[in-house]
Parts: sequence; structure tokens; C-alpha cells
Amino acid sequence: MSTGEDDRDELIKELLEEAHGLRMKNEQISLYTESKIAELIKLQRELVTIRDGFETVVEQRNDLEAELARVNTELEHIGTIYTSMTDQRDRLRGRVAEVENSRAFKIGRRIIRIVPFLHEKQAPPQ
Repeated sequence: MSTGEDDRDELIKELLEEAHGLRMKNEQISLYTESKIAELIKLQRELVTIRDGFETVVEQRNDLEAELARVNTELEHIGTIYTSMTDQRDRLRGRVAEVENSRAFKIGRRIIRIVPFLHEKQAPPQ
């Protein structure tokens, strides 16, 4: 064999080794890329699950805010009723105090003490 053929055979051998090396690197890169894609898909699924969880939490928060607004409105209404009833009670106490301090009431009480049978007929049973 001549030197040219030896060089050519050597060059072909080197090219085949280089091609094999490149194929192996390509395979490694493909495996690495596939593993990273699989990780990204897994992370994407987790993110979707987390997003769905956040959406559920937001819906629950909105429902609770609506319920809180309703309860606050009801509380304000009850407060208004309470104030109204307290005012009515105070007016009635004032009126009862006026009646009890009136001359006619005092005279009526004295008459009842003197004539006790009037006491039983004073107020009808309720």
C-alpha cells in the first residue's frame, strides 16, 4: 500500500471515529433535552394544579366577602332596630315616670289602698 492510501484510510478511520463521537454526543444531548422537557412538563402540570388551587381560593374569598357584606348589612339593620327599640323603651319609661308622678295616679293608688277590691279589677289578666 502506498502512503496516499494509508493516509486516506487513516483519514476515513478518523472521520468514522469523529462521526461516531458526534452521534454519541447527539444521543447524549437528545437524552438531556428529553429529560429537561419531561421536567418542564411535570412543572407545568404542577403550576396548572397550583393555579387551579389559587382560582378556588379566590372564588372562596369572593364568596366569603359577599357573605361578610351581607352579614354587615344585617348587623347595621339590627343595630338600627336596637337603637329604635332602646329609644322607644326610654320614651315609655319616661311616660311611665310621668304617669306615676301625676296627681291622678297618686290619688288612685291611695284609693286602692283604702278600697282593696279595686286593685283586683284594675288590670285585666294578659
